[in-house]
Amino acid sequence: MLVAHALLPDARVELLGEAPPLAPELETEVERLWLAERSRQGCGLFNGQTFSAVAVEPARIAGHRIEYRRLIAQRLRPGLFDSLRVRPVGVSGLLQCADGIVFGRRARKGVQHPGLWELAPSGGIDTTDAVQPGLIDVRSQVLTELTEEVGLSREQVGVTAPFCLVEDEELRVLDIGFALTAPALTAGAILAMHQATGSREYEELAVIPQGRLQHFLEQIGAQLMPVSRMLLSLYQ
Repeated sequence: MLVAHALLPDARVELLGEAPPLAPELETEVERLWLAERSRQGCGLFNGQTFSAVAVEPARIAGHRIEYRRLIAQRLRPGLFDSLRVRPVGVSGLLQCADGIVFGRRARKGVQHPGLWELAPSGGIDTTDAVQPGLIDVRSQVLTELTEEVGLSREQVGVTAPFCLVEDEELRVLDIGFALTAPALTAGAILAMHQATGSREYEELAVIPQGRLQHFLEQIGAQLMPVSRMLLSLYQ
C-alpha cells in the first residue's frame, strides 16, 4: 500500500551517521542472505551504502547510513524489519520537456525492477553527498541522477522544491518527488542525449505528451512502478 506523507518545501534531510551495529546472530543472518543473493545475481550486486530513515516528519527526514546488504536481507526476509528497521529513501524526478513527460524503462538485465517503467530520473540517496552539519542536499541528488541516467546536465533543467513524499508500506521504501522542467528541450533532444551520454540503467526512454498520458498509462498497466503512478497523481 502506498501512503503520501506531508512534506514541507524546505524540509531538511539529516544524516545522523552510521547505523548502530547488529547483534552477532542478526549480523550472521544478514551476511548469509547477502552472500546467497550475490551468488544468485552475480557480480552486478555491490554492497554500497544507502540512506535509511528513522524519523519522518513534515519538516524533517532523519536517518542513518547503512550497508546495502541490510536492505537486501530485509527484502529477502521481510520479517527482519522488526530488527533491521531499514526504510531506504530515494529521489524521483517528474521531468517535463517541451513535448511531454519523460519515462524510463529499466534494463531487463538490471538488478532492481528489470523491465519496468518509471518516471525518470529515479534513484537512491548517496550518503557521501552530505554537507555540514550532516545535511543531505536532495535537490542536488535528483540532478545527479538526471545526469547519470538521462544524460542531461544540471544547467538544462529547473527544479522545484519537493512536492511530495510517498512511502511503499509493503517494501518500506520512501520516495521524495521533485518536479523538473526543461521547456527548451524537445523529445528528440532528450532521447539523443540519453543515447549519447546516459547510463544503460534505462534501456529505453519515452516522452509522453499530456494528451496521450492516460493512454500510455493504460497501455503499460502494471509495468509502471506503483510509486511513479502515485507521484503523477499527486502532481496533477
